[in-house]
Amino acid sequence: MDVIMSRMPSHSNLLQQLMDNMTDNIFFKDSNSKFIMINEATAKWLGFKNAQEAIGKDDFDLFTEEFARMALEDERKILETGEPMLCKEEKGTWPNGRVTWVSTTKIPLKDEEGHVAGFIGIGRDITDLKRKEFELKEANAKLSQINDQITEDLRMAAQLQKALLPQTYPSFPSSGGNDLLEFHHYYEAASEIGGDFCAVYKLDNTRAGLLICDVMGHGVRAALVTGIIRTIAEDLMASEVGSPGDFLSAMNRQLHPILQTKDAFLFATACYLVVDTETGELTGALAGHTLPFLIRPRRSEVSLLKIEEKKRGPALAITKDFEYQTFSIHMQIGDEILMYTDGICEVVNSSRDEFGVNQLQATIQDHNKLTLGELLPCLMQVVRDYSKSENLGDDICLLGFKLNNLNKGTGQEP
Repeated sequence: MDVIMSRMPSHSNLLQQLMDNMTDNIFFKDSNSKFIMINEATAKWLGFKNAQEAIGKDDFDLFTEEFARMALEDERKILETGEPMLCKEEKGTWPNGRVTWVSTTKIPLKDEEGHVAGFIGIGRDITDLKRKEFELKEANAKLSQINDQITEDLRMAAQLQKALLPQTYPSFPSSGGNDLLEFHHYYEAASEIGGDFCAVYKLDNTRAGLLICDVMGHGVRAALVTGIIRTIAEDLMASEVGSPGDFLSAMNRQLHPILQTKDAFLFATACYLVVDTETGELTGALAGHTLPFLIRPRRSEVSLLKIEEKKRGPALAITKDFEYQTFSIHMQIGDEILMYTDGICEVVNSSRDEFGVNQLQATIQDHNKLTLGELLPCLMQVVRDYSKSENLGDDICLLGFKLNNLNKGTGQEP
């Protein structure tokens, strides 16, 4: 045992070997903040050939005066209080302009009487870590700026999209000055902007056209398609396209090459109705869209429009050059028509059960005493109560009208 102990290095050599085999910077300073011992990692970091070259030097010999003064203040505080400084991140600027970051711990070195005689320091170079941190902060700031711009663009897009929806309705006054037709609509996008669209047109002094569309999906892409549909619809109205079937056929021909490309597959469902205030005739065409409701408040009757299957066409932009058929029914004074997109039927509850067409019909039936203007917000509240959520998951659009009277006063209740 004595032989083994005689071969062991001295305590100072043990300490030096331990220090020199550590990658962290380890140093000792006296009470005047002068280096009295450093390890090889510190010597290399400070630019010395060996650890002995640092002995007797202080931070003023190595760093800028600003950094050296800050380090000196920390060390004087340790001398006064005897309290250690733990893991302080320090930015060091060298005389040549090089900037480094270290996480430094300084512990008071006490003599036998318990007085602070110097310091033990452990420093870890975190320059690369701080650089990555700054780069991440810069990237996050840029992302935040981009997100803010996107949010603002979406907000403006939502305002523009709402401006495309009916702001006022066309008037069809009777000889007594009362409106023969009464229009109402409701629109709510699943996100800032959506893919549902509706419009009311005055075709002439006795006829109104009502268009409702639902573009596949929602969000920016769907919203762009609604803008295209509106433009096409306005052009077709100006060209005085004939029947509702002709109208949807013409729209399909224009939409198909736009929406069906090599990189995308998009479509839109649509329902276009024309009501004649002289005859009470309602004509229309369907392109993969939900069947409208016929509401007869005086009879407390609510039913889906009875349209033959062969007169229901596919969604727009699916089949090239498809010829849509026109259907026709006769309306009576007091009748109401409600058109809607399928978003309201696809609202789900906590069990993932859809609200559905049948429940929508039952809800309209339960509230048949309400005016059409009162019915639309009532329906929205019912589906919200059903889902127990303000976010209903899809775009929703409702469009309807009531035939108050006929131009010639010939409409009769059977």
